[in-house]
Amino acid sequence: MKNYLQKYKYTLITALLTVILLAIWEIVARIIAKDLILPTFSAVFIEFLRLFSKEIFYTSLSATLLRCVIGYVSGFVLGVVCGITAGKYPAFHAAMKPFIAVMRATPVAALTILLYLWVGSNILPPIIGIMLIFPVIFEQIRTATASIPPELEDVLQEMGSGFLHSARTVYLPLVLPHTLSVISATFGMNLKAVITAEVLASSIPSIGRQIYFANQNVIYEINTLFAWVLVAIIVSVIFETLLKIICKKLTEKISWMVVR
Repeated sequence: MKNYLQKYKYTLITALLTVILLAIWEIVARIIAKDLILPTFSAVFIEFLRLFSKEIFYTSLSATLLRCVIGYVSGFVLGVVCGITAGKYPAFHAAMKPFIAVMRATPVAALTILLYLWVGSNILPPIIGIMLIFPVIFEQIRTATASIPPELEDVLQEMGSGFLHSARTVYLPLVLPHTLSVISATFGMNLKAVITAEVLASSIPSIGRQIYFANQNVIYEINTLFAWVLVAIIVSVIFETLLKIICKKLTEKISWMVVR
C-alpha cells in the first residue's frame, strides 16, 4: 500500500485537490443560493449525466472532435513540413514571418467573424484550429532543424542526399521529439479554439452550438450550459492525458524512423 501511494502520490494529490475545489463550488453555490449566478455542482453533474441519454450529445461531441482532429492534424503536418523547410532555408523562414505574425496576433474572435463570411460555419472551426496550431509547431520544428550541427549538413551533401530523403531519414527523427513534448498541451488549446469558433459561428452540430443555445436561454438552461462546459473540460483532459502517454512512447521509440 505504501509503495502504491508513493508511486501515484502526485496523481492522488491532483485528484484530492479536484475534489476539494468541487466541494468549495458546491458550498459557495449553496450560500449564494442563486442558480443564475452560480448553480450547484450537484445540479450541473446531474444535468451532465442526463446529456448521455440524448442523441444530440453524441452527434455534437463527434462533430466537434472530428473538426478538432482535422484542424490539428492539418496544422501539425503543415507545421512540420514548413518548419523543416524554414530551418534549412532562411529565405523561406523570412517569407513565412508575416504569415506567422498575423496568425499569432489576430484574435480568434476576429478571425472567426472574418472567415465565417468566406467559408461557412462548418468548415470554419478546423481552419481556426490550423491557424492556432501551425505557428506553434512551425516554430518548434524550425528551431530544432536550425540547431542541427553544420557538420551533419556537410556529410549529407557529400553523400548526395536530397532534401526529401534527408528530411525523412535525418531531420524528422532529430526534430520530432522536440515537438512531441508539446502535442498534448497544444491539442487542448486547439479544442478550446475550435469550440470558441463553433460558438461564434453557431456550427451545427457541435458542442459550441449547444453552449450557444444554452447561453441564449440561460434563465432556463443554466445547468445545461455548465454541463456542456464540463463536457469540453473533461474531453480536453482525457485527450491531453492520452496524448501524453502516446507521445512518451513515440519519443522513446523515435529511432525507428531512421532508415539504415
